Amino acid sequence: MKGKKLLFLFIFLLIIPLAGSHVVAFTNPEVNNVTPTAIKLSVSTRHDAILYNKMGAAFAASPLAAAVGITSASEISFSGPSTFDGWFKEMTNPFFEKSVGWGGGPTLFNNLADKGALSPITDPDLVALIAANISDTIAGADMKQYDANGDLIWVGSAISSFGFTVNNAELEARGLPKPLTWEDLAAPEFFTFDSQFNIGLGNAPDTTSNTRIYQILLQKFGWEKGWELIYRMAGNGKIYGGSVETRQSVISGETAVAMTIDFYGVIAMNENPNTEYIVPQNASIVNADPIALAQNPKHPAAANAFIQYVLSPEGQAVLFDPRINRLPIRADAFLEPEGIARPDLKNLYDLTLSNQAINFDEDLAASQYSTMRFHFEYTIQDVHTKLRDTWSNLVSALKGGSFLTAPRERFEQLAAEFGQPAINQSDAIAFEADISDAGFKLAKQTEWNQFSNNKFDSVIDHLDDPYTIAVTEVTTSEIVITTTDITGGTSLVTTETVITTTSEVVQTTIISVSETTTNIPVITMWLFIGLYTPILIIKQFNKRKKLS
Repeated sequence: MKGKKLLFLFIFLLIIPLAGSHVVAFTNPEVNNVTPTAIKLSVSTRHDAILYNKMGAAFAASPLAAAVGITSASEISFSGPSTFDGWFKEMTNPFFEKSVGWGGGPTLFNNLADKGALSPITDPDLVALIAANISDTIAGADMKQYDANGDLIWVGSAISSFGFTVNNAELEARGLPKPLTWEDLAAPEFFTFDSQFNIGLGNAPDTTSNTRIYQILLQKFGWEKGWELIYRMAGNGKIYGGSVETRQSVISGETAVAMTIDFYGVIAMNENPNTEYIVPQNASIVNADPIALAQNPKHPAAANAFIQYVLSPEGQAVLFDPRINRLPIRADAFLEPEGIARPDLKNLYDLTLSNQAINFDEDLAASQYSTMRFHFEYTIQDVHTKLRDTWSNLVSALKGGSFLTAPRERFEQLAAEFGQPAINQSDAIAFEADISDAGFKLAKQTEWNQFSNNKFDSVIDHLDDPYTIAVTEVTTSEIVITTTDITGGTSLVTTETVITTTSEVVQTTIISVSETTTNIPVITMWLFIGLYTPILIIKQFNKRKKLS
């Protein structure tokens, strides 16, 4: 028996390197004298197989491909690195024999350019095509990026907007209003009950499109308020592993709303007529989908020809496939037969361009890209059960009338504590250079997990302080509370001094009984105690019931 186990182990160890050699041989015909179809163009891409296979086949059948010796789609390979390090290696290491990078968003390509992983586009025919047909900006967003020498380093191949897709049938069934803004999704009214998830959100490290949405929120509303909105949305929803899973949640009705890039919204509408893609007015951006040359393209002529085809009207028309549903960067693509057949995409294209975009700073987004993504994972994904339980208790306190004085103000005060990020924006930028280090990242995960748990505990602990509100008005006055005794006389209860400067924000109480309670007639004091004690008992009982 022992001999058989050793034999099995020997065979297993023998098979592993052989299997690895086979994979390498397929992508690199020079290895081991294996001669499969020669790969004449290799592309790194974040696009899905439906898009890159269709584009590859269409290009292979074109005169542009024939001119560079490509006659079959089998001569073109695609791979999809999932991390920045993976992208950098594929675009710079000669082992991978890459010629083109395609898809993944401006932040990714700007970071690649900053690290020298891209080479300039200098082919005269391609440069002329781009100059004549693609604007430098669309709706305020960059469609091209240039290096320090003024050479074109990447160009957009499609455009996108970012918003959310709603399932109207689910909204009606759950008694929820149709959201039109990001703030609508963060409202306490968008929480129904513990077992019902109303919003689908993608975990930031697993989805570039949902990460872009979070970047939009952080830039539109500012770092602190943006994170508060994201935390509140997470309290109303469920976190998924990627953008496809997030999209599927609203199609299936598991959620009533899901964060989506525009073409995922169109896919959802095609699969489920109850769904509808919504672009938040004045709160989205137009995003370019870049294409670029690798640092040292293995097959530069084929690379230039492929980019030229992708940017041609025929290549742009591939985006109209009902399984793809992308918006072209060239408006004249809608004059192609495939474009004429898609008035729905033309309407979305017009809406995207007419929607006033926010002033989005690509450099700022890139400066904190990885830190922001892991901050999302460690302060939302990792602790989502406790985050959602805390939000449930906070919303229940508001809806159940636990906040007896200024309920909405008190709710918003605790919601601000609930939505506090673990770091400020300066920290996010400072950590960017180190966050890819495994040890540093683990330390931050532990630190941010603990911060989040402590924060949620604090919110729960303060649910029984319903009278505390933030005072920001400019006044110098006293609050005098009096009580009338049984004979009609009055006695002073307490005096409160409020704010004296505009910059000061203090916590004060609407009702406070100080040492002067000794001046209250005994019958009045006992009447107060007799009325207030049952309220405290009921509140403690409700708190324990919620926490259990």
